[in-house]
Amino acid sequence: MVEAGLGGVYVKTALEQPTQPPSTPPTKLMGPFEHVIKFSGLDCSRTRKEHITSLRGIFSTIIVAIIIIGLFYEMSQYMQIKSPVLGIGWAESTVYAFFSMQCLIAAICVICWTRDGFVAEFEEGLARVRLTRLSTNQKIDDYTAFHRKCALMIIPIFFIVLMTSTASAIDMRYYRMENNTFFSTSPVFLIAPVIDIFGCLATSLCLVLYVTVSTSLAREIEHFNKELTNSGRFQQLTLPNILNSYSKRHSDIIQLIRFANQNLRKYASIAPFFTLVAFINAIYILGSFNDIMEPYYFALMLGWAVITVGITAACFVPANKIQDEIQETAEILMHDDVLQTCGDDQMHHTYRVTLDRCQFSNSKIYFMNAFPMDSPTFNRIMFIFPNFAGMMSIYRQTLHR
Repeated sequence: MVEAGLGGVYVKTALEQPTQPPSTPPTKLMGPFEHVIKFSGLDCSRTRKEHITSLRGIFSTIIVAIIIIGLFYEMSQYMQIKSPVLGIGWAESTVYAFFSMQCLIAAICVICWTRDGFVAEFEEGLARVRLTRLSTNQKIDDYTAFHRKCALMIIPIFFIVLMTSTASAIDMRYYRMENNTFFSTSPVFLIAPVIDIFGCLATSLCLVLYVTVSTSLAREIEHFNKELTNSGRFQQLTLPNILNSYSKRHSDIIQLIRFANQNLRKYASIAPFFTLVAFINAIYILGSFNDIMEPYYFALMLGWAVITVGITAACFVPANKIQDEIQETAEILMHDDVLQTCGDDQMHHTYRVTLDRCQFSNSKIYFMNAFPMDSPTFNRIMFIFPNFAGMMSIYRQTLHR
């Protein structure tokens, strides 16, 4: 029998049985971020039923409650700021309020994921899927460079948010309205830098976890597609045991994606809406009030626009990649002429089941529980939403005529 992996072709005798790679412990996907989670105050692995009455469980619960209350308090304070509609103060407070909502959602998600042991369970499922590969690929299992990129990408979040909250704490600035600046003794501005540290930490850890899990799924199905293409090139897909093994492996991958989505959608289905609203208002401020803004304030607001659109993209792009790879599997099967013309009824059934799984299996996360998170949806959002800032600016100019 002839089989093909990614590395080439080899011949098996009829008596030789396929061997599985040696069992390996689940890969620690989070790498150094796993230790950051443990010391972030958001790790609720000790608040499960079996640990909740322990000293560490009680301490963890208290710390988590303080963080959540602080984030909720800051968000509520920003929501209560009163300013004329479409004024700079209204838009600025909207940026901060909706980003604070996103931080609160991120913190809750990290708490839920650590309490439910989501990452550990996902790693076990991913390890089982990896055992079904035809060929090993250490490159796609190595996340060292990926973790470095993640660390670099979250730095702007801390820098922009903490610079803004520190400046507000020093100036005791409440909000702006045209050429006037109003001040307040509200305690939220005194403690905002401390609260925002945990808000940035929650956002960063949630994003890293979400992107890492999604990237591992995209890598796995991309590797599956490469091996499927290689097997089709050598006309191995007409061999019943080969096609059945691919179908079973594909089913396992889709089930793993569905399991991951059940947890990841807690964040990805709603958080991008908050960051999009913040992004729209940041662009609105930059386009409508640049003549009255100090240079440092303009630079900070530009930073807010960058990090909010960056978080939105980080939610969509990994999900888009997974859906693109699932569609690529369907394309490979549909364009295999030899497999399509195979006269064996059982093989044709397996072929149709695998193809239908690609096209009809519910493996998508839905933005706002309404729009599938895939490339077409993301492209439409990036085309439509930024234009709202221009529409707001035009409407404001119309009102002031």
